[in-house]
Amino acid sequence: MDRRLVWIVGIVTSGTVLVAGFLGWQRAFQYERLFHLVRLDPLGLNTVRSTPTMPATIVFVGDSRAAAWPVPTGFTIDNRGVPGHTTIQTRLSYPLLVSPLKPQWVIIQVGVNDLTALEVFPHDAEMIIQNTITNLRAIIDLARTDGSRVILTTIFPLGPNPFERINPGTGLIATGIERVNSAIRAMAAPDVLIFDSSAVLAANDGFVAEGYRLDLLHINQAGYRALNEALSPLLTAHIGP
Repeated sequence: MDRRLVWIVGIVTSGTVLVAGFLGWQRAFQYERLFHLVRLDPLGLNTVRSTPTMPATIVFVGDSRAAAWPVPTGFTIDNRGVPGHTTIQTRLSYPLLVSPLKPQWVIIQVGVNDLTALEVFPHDAEMIIQNTITNLRAIIDLARTDGSRVILTTIFPLGPNPFERINPGTGLIATGIERVNSAIRAMAAPDVLIFDSSAVLAANDGFVAEGYRLDLLHINQAGYRALNEALSPLLTAHIGP
């Protein structure tokens, strides 16, 4: 083999390993941060920093995807989203973070952090998926007990993982999202509206469309603008401006 070709192959291989190592370290650091955050503040009581409006007309609740969701133009919404939260954490924190606000409507976006566990515990996939569905139903019941109506969003998909062949775990997560979303759509009721965020953001390949991606789990501001363009007419029709 030509020595120059050997050098090129070596450089490309080394570069790939370095990039993969950096991305792996970055992801591990993010999980480590969330791990300690959960230990220090498991219900997110110190994380929510917005000043509540009491009583509230609309409250956002859920994980980092909810916490980063900007308020649609023309509405006043209290955001109780907590980065890193799973459905069980949202379920447990709901009486403390949401119920005291006595909202007329609650918008729920949560579940992806439950399903990322499929990557680590593939043999417990069925239990994890069913627990996610059960907790979502329980959150809806908490809202009903408070006299609130619900806008339940589907879990929008992941961004593509460039190292999927090395770590096929994201495929398990994607399958889990599809199954939970099917259950979410079946939860529609007179007091539960389904907002299909997945349909708004997904490209034909099943991932979040390229123009909306921020990282594997999150979307950018363009993605949130697309969500709000679809959400605003729903809010106006059922709540008013």
